[in-house]
Amino acid sequence: MRGIFFLLFFLAITILGNAQTVEVSKFLIGKDYTGAMKRAFGSENDTLIVDKLDTPWIIGPMEFQGLKNKVIIIEPNVEIRAENGVFVKTSDALFEFQNCENISIIGNGSKLSMNKDEYLDGEWRHGISIRKCKNMKIDNLCIEDTGGDGIYIAGFGKGSYSENIFLSRIIATNNKRQGISIISGKNITVSESVFQETKGTLPGAGVDLEPNSKLDRLINITFSNCIFRNNDHAGILLALSKLDSTSEPVSINFKKCVLQNNHHPDNKYVASEIVFGAHKTSPVQGKVVLKDCIVENSKWGLFYSRKTKEAYSVEFKDCLARNICQDNSYPPIYLEVPDYYKGDFSLGGFKFQNLYLDYASELPVFLVRGSTMKTLGRLAEITGEIFIKNKKKNKFKYIKYDPSQNKNVRLAITIGQSAQD
Repeated sequence: MRGIFFLLFFLAITILGNAQTVEVSKFLIGKDYTGAMKRAFGSENDTLIVDKLDTPWIIGPMEFQGLKNKVIIIEPNVEIRAENGVFVKTSDALFEFQNCENISIIGNGSKLSMNKDEYLDGEWRHGISIRKCKNMKIDNLCIEDTGGDGIYIAGFGKGSYSENIFLSRIIATNNKRQGISIISGKNITVSESVFQETKGTLPGAGVDLEPNSKLDRLINITFSNCIFRNNDHAGILLALSKLDSTSEPVSINFKKCVLQNNHHPDNKYVASEIVFGAHKTSPVQGKVVLKDCIVENSKWGLFYSRKTKEAYSVEFKDCLARNICQDNSYPPIYLEVPDYYKGDFSLGGFKFQNLYLDYASELPVFLVRGSTMKTLGRLAEITGEIFIKNKKKNKFKYIKYDPSQNKNVRLAITIGQSAQD
């Protein structure tokens, strides 16, 4: 797949018969790195080479509107760094692309960095902000120390979205809010990337899929061979409460991803490696699939959910969770009623195809929490097979809920099965 990715880059360059290539340093006037980069990006050249200088490229906020048909090649060992004191607005990103099309960035392992400790206000000084763009590819880039997200993908205007965005070999480290946020997008693929050590403001997740309104969308979103580790909150956060039953159904996939040691005890949100959320009374439809994923070495459980049966379904296929629940506080699977005071909710909508659990504590597999107001009416549509290594454990623990109301809860939970490596 990676070979095809690069082939497409260079085919694109070849097809442009009149392609013009230029080094960005050709646009330098004195030490005005910001001006040089703006002049280069705004030029008629198709291919821009951010060449290695004796010093880092120290720049102010870069905002590009309507940019089209550019290949940007960053030479190996180049560092592009945010200038101190000039990212004054909380929305100032290192690079922001608005309404741009056919942009390819080849990073060659180079680094984009900001000055996180300097940004005491706001949470939107992103490393790369992609707003209502089409056909963008970013490969082999490190993004560090931003005042917001490493990468932010959204629309630009009501109901808009970014489309056909391909990210590969991204390493996002020590960003303030999220490693990556996707607000509104279609056909977004992220592969062979690492999102780690996010900390500074809530939520603090590795990836946060969080639309801002019911007009946003998350269609054909795929993460493959990615790692989410040591983030302040969950490795994977699906905060879908702004979408509702009138929104476009979601389609989200995680394939061969690894989650390790996410959520810090000081974070105020419920501790878990994965969090599923939805609108409590009129949730969005669709499907979320995790296939061949591994969750390991965690104080907490596999996932926490307050979504109802009526929301998008979640399916685990051939997944493994090992050495989890080390804190002995949260079980592997924690389901909680969306509202303690009013309503009649059905929690559920989960299917397990060969989920393997390996944890040492005596916690039950599932904790189901209702309320004294009896707002949890039923547990429903939870099916499949779960295998547990070694010790016998209770399958379910119910709090303020009568399990006789369960509907189509059909799980084969096998004790003593060796978990897959």
